[in-house]
Amino acid sequence: MTYKRSKSWRLLTLLALAALMSGCSSLVQYNINAPLETYKPDYGYSIDSVNIEPGASKMFVVVMFSGGGARSAALGYGVLEELARNKFVQDGKKKRLFDEVDLVYGVSGGSILAAYYGLHGEGVLKNFNDRFLNLDFQDKIVSRIISFSNQWRLTSPRFGRSDLLEEQLDEVLFNKATFDDLVNKRKGPFVIISATDMSSGGRFDFIQESFDFLCSDLSKFPIARAVAASSAVPLVFSPVTLWNYAGSCNFTVPDAVQAAASNKAKTRSAASSRARTEELFSYLDRSKRPYIHLLDGGLSDNLSIRSILDMEALIGSDKVSKDFRLTEMNKLVVIVVNAQNDPEHTIDQSPDVPGFRDVIRAIGDIPIARYTQESERAMQASIERWQEMAKAKAKARNSPEPSVYYVNIALKNIVDADERETLLNVPTSLYLPKKTIRELRSAATTLMQNSSEFRRLLKDISAERSD
Repeated sequence: MTYKRSKSWRLLTLLALAALMSGCSSLVQYNINAPLETYKPDYGYSIDSVNIEPGASKMFVVVMFSGGGARSAALGYGVLEELARNKFVQDGKKKRLFDEVDLVYGVSGGSILAAYYGLHGEGVLKNFNDRFLNLDFQDKIVSRIISFSNQWRLTSPRFGRSDLLEEQLDEVLFNKATFDDLVNKRKGPFVIISATDMSSGGRFDFIQESFDFLCSDLSKFPIARAVAASSAVPLVFSPVTLWNYAGSCNFTVPDAVQAAASNKAKTRSAASSRARTEELFSYLDRSKRPYIHLLDGGLSDNLSIRSILDMEALIGSDKVSKDFRLTEMNKLVVIVVNAQNDPEHTIDQSPDVPGFRDVIRAIGDIPIARYTQESERAMQASIERWQEMAKAKAKARNSPEPSVYYVNIALKNIVDADERETLLNVPTSLYLPKKTIRELRSAATTLMQNSSEFRRLLKDISAERSD
């Protein structure tokens, strides 16, 4: 009899606890993006308002970090180390290429490094290795997810695993910093973090220009939440949700975007512009899209290249040149850090139904691999177009034409076959062994030194110093 009463009591206790958790779950809420009171074209963390310029060196350097979890962060970190090691003399002062970086793009794992670099500048070289790369970040995330204290939070329809990722990123790297800190306290380059719109499949950039369409204020948005959205691998992490306040801030679509939408030309560039504007205009209909759900940025643009290409397509090459003050530079350096892997697939060797891990890998790898190659080809074409444009403008001004350097740092370009095979099989995760981290950093150094474009840049800088 006593046993039955004890068993009944435990059951009642569990039911009461479940009811309590269910009731409390309704109180749990993710961070909601703030509305924008009044639209201003040059407000907040926007390309129009932030000072992006070549500086005294007349060199404009863009770095793009691909997706790939800790693998991408480690390869990108190695690239930054190599930029810090290479110096040149300007006005009698020794400078590092690291300090010349003006603009950084980041998606997925690359967004973690990019955001920390933009916020802390020099601090990325001093602290990022210990605070992220050598930390078992993935274990800490798993511990948060399975923690009993978080289970009741995860029962809420307004809270998911990406919110726990955001909390972990804040604790380890960002300390609750917002995009306002990137406006007023930024120590590094201007950073653009990208995620993927779950409904349209288009890219969503965390700049005020994107948030204007939602009548939302990016300055109050946590950096860690943007990085979590960019890193929200499907099925592993939950989507990150934005609230749409379109129509409440007197926003008017910029003329350049309107012109891109109405451009009926049959060129590939015009078609790309129309497709992009269609994605942006969908946000203006708040009744149809009151909430925007974001996933891993690598699904729409694993190299971040699309962001700069779309910017050119939307607002035109002249506007891009004006915003970034490219007419003042004599060197445009574009460094693409491509950490895309190419693991050996064995599922075709077995009649067994592929498992959960194989499915997740396919969901991410298939679109990423497909669009990466297309993006690389588009970038090459744009580089050639920029070079021709620069030549024409230099000729019209009777001035020396600027040089353009396209430095492609990719794991697939590693010369040593054994090393290439090893690193191309490194999994996509938020933790890698210290040995693998060192190998990726070393590979970045070798790839930079073997790059003909990077060697040409160093040679040209050295020649200017001699002059």
